[in-house]
Amino acid sequence: MVNANSRQGRARGPAPRRDVTEVTITPEESPDLVDDWLDCLRSRQTTVYNVLRGIMNTDDKIGRRDFINRTLGAAAAVTAAPMVWSAQRRAAATRRRPNVIFMYTDDQRYDAVHAMGSQPWLRTPNMDRLMTRGANFRNSFVTTSLCSPSRSSLLTGCYPHITGVVDNLRTSNMRDNLPVVFPYLKKAGYSTAYIGKVHVPNFSLADRGLDFLATFPGQGVYFDNTFFVNGKETPTKGYITDHINRYMLEFLEERDTAKPFAMYVGHKAVHSGFEPDPKYKDLFRNEWMPLPQTWDDTYEGRPSYLKERRKSWHGLDGCLQKFNYSDLQRRIAACLVSVDDGIGQLLAFLKKTGELDNTIIIYSSDNGFFSGQHGLNDKRAMYEDSIRVPYLVHCPKLIKPGTVYDQMVLNIDLAPTLLDFAGVEIPKHMQGRSWKPVVEGKERAGREAWLYEYNWEKAYPWDPTQFGVRTRRYKYIRYPDVGNTDPQYPMKGELPYDELYDLQNDSLEMRNLAQDTASAGVLREMKDLLKKKMEETGYPGGFR
Repeated sequence: MVNANSRQGRARGPAPRRDVTEVTITPEESPDLVDDWLDCLRSRQTTVYNVLRGIMNTDDKIGRRDFINRTLGAAAAVTAAPMVWSAQRRAAATRRRPNVIFMYTDDQRYDAVHAMGSQPWLRTPNMDRLMTRGANFRNSFVTTSLCSPSRSSLLTGCYPHITGVVDNLRTSNMRDNLPVVFPYLKKAGYSTAYIGKVHVPNFSLADRGLDFLATFPGQGVYFDNTFFVNGKETPTKGYITDHINRYMLEFLEERDTAKPFAMYVGHKAVHSGFEPDPKYKDLFRNEWMPLPQTWDDTYEGRPSYLKERRKSWHGLDGCLQKFNYSDLQRRIAACLVSVDDGIGQLLAFLKKTGELDNTIIIYSSDNGFFSGQHGLNDKRAMYEDSIRVPYLVHCPKLIKPGTVYDQMVLNIDLAPTLLDFAGVEIPKHMQGRSWKPVVEGKERAGREAWLYEYNWEKAYPWDPTQFGVRTRRYKYIRYPDVGNTDPQYPMKGELPYDELYDLQNDSLEMRNLAQDTASAGVLREMKDLLKKKMEETGYPGGFR
């Protein structure tokens, strides 16, 4: 019983426990800590009740003023803030925050998952599991369909013209004053890791807030790749995907289990070269893949660069000089099997450790891919096959199995979404938006429009600089006259050039409406919308 005549009892309430390390915390620090805060509050209420019982049961005669003072002193034990918690309680509450994993491939088409049905020869049982037991965001896009720029957006939540990584050149570095997502997560108590391909030139040259980093410069190679593990050069033997999967599991096994974890896993597969693990190279030898519906596109009413690109390695004609079409698809499918194996290993590990239900897994790609559509190979152009990516989400606490979302989500949305799930305030400089409210059922509509950008590369000169805007129904692509006098720059004398597509009535993008007088009003609206999006996102130079 508290001594009713004690100054400490009146003014400060019960003395704190001294057998544990104490920290100060307020409930606003994280929504995930509220339950523990309420438990602490209930404990304080019990303390006040016991103090009041002591006051009422005392044999001493006390006056009205003394009774009021003692009662107020007891109440102060509940209302005082910030509250004092033990470090053990805070660690337990922190661990209950969800783990977050983002795994992504290179150049995987949006429909390259068996369960989606359009490529029935694929063998992706674990991707299928993510989709059928979780969610498929079937309108997921990248704001630049090119490796390095897209990856910089996945890391920062910003457009490439803000990150500074505007192309695949080795000199295209991320701006020093632009933070990636990991320091925010680490500060919030997460163990952080990046495993595999980054392909952002200066990523490893600065402290990115990572507890574990196993990566390699540039593209890497499919066999006997050299990794840099926490800065140490580490040669490997064998298949690159197997090593990425191995480093992923090593981090999970060796991390600080007192903390939640956040991990990116970047695969080299299924990038060109398309070299599968030898044990899978003949897996699809009896499969014959049909050419896509638009393989013989004549590009009527479309920009002239497409005809030139078709003849190159980034076109179907150039590609078929090296590969039989079905053989190319077999190699891509076989590379994907090794990635799927890693997903299976990840799911098995999380189930074994009891963490599967408390782990959000997001699976995607850095950009889409043409597999003969419009007679093209590779990506870059703003057509649907290039800009759409798979986006599968495992989140059993919020998502019912087999859920399909139609809201448009972008690669710039990843970083703010991860912070949102971690209970971290989203920095104002991030240009993406969290889709956590979508899976919580709080946001139905989603975004109405978004900006696309691509900058010409001399090494692959067929695609000119282009920017555009996409809404749910329409797409507008602008090829500006950027004043490039390089002899290899395409579409001389044709710039600026416009494309306009009604995706509702022309999902294959075969009819350019930019010169259609009946569509003049829509074209004007889309131009204005593009100008607005460029201004909102700080696009240098604006509309041209």
